[in-house]
Amino acid sequence: MATTYLDRDELIRVAADAADREGWINLTMSGVAKEVDRHVTSLYGHVDGLDGLRREVRALALRELGDLCWEAALGRSGDDALVALLDVYRGYMRDHPGRCEALQAVDVRDPEVARLGLRVAEPFFATLRSYGLDDATAIQAQQIMSVAVRGFGVSEASGRFGDRAAADATFAQMRALFLSALASGRWPLR
Repeated sequence: MATTYLDRDELIRVAADAADREGWINLTMSGVAKEVDRHVTSLYGHVDGLDGLRREVRALALRELGDLCWEAALGRSGDDALVALLDVYRGYMRDHPGRCEALQAVDVRDPEVARLGLRVAEPFFATLRSYGLDDATAIQAQQIMSVAVRGFGVSEASGRFGDRAAADATFAQMRALFLSALASGRWPLR
């Protein structure tokens, strides 16, 4: 076994990558220990067992997605911002299936999850306000979009659309539904 220092952040990143490759359900302490060339007991100095490791991977995924959403929305508004946000959200789901599966089981009552989740949602709120939505309506619209993109991501990962071109075309139609509904002023209902 290796004798070099084991960085906690690197350990979490390795675990997240393993979840993307092997599937969230298959993430284990022993699997991650093999990846970092350590005995499994050495991981317990960095995380509180498998539950702690999973909690940290969820937090990492929320931080990464939040960063991507902020970058996508920066300097944009309206349709341009919304398209960028929806595309980056879908791209993250496609590129990081294990991390995204981890997000399905978050406890929204956990203060850290709530804080990190709000960071993902805030660029959507700002964008949706640019369509004239009030805060409550923007929150509801963001929730609907998040659920739709996550559902699309699960379907895409399962091969439901056949190939990437078909998935792209379907996603473009879903985006167009949101954009045209917002532009009409008739959705979301107030």
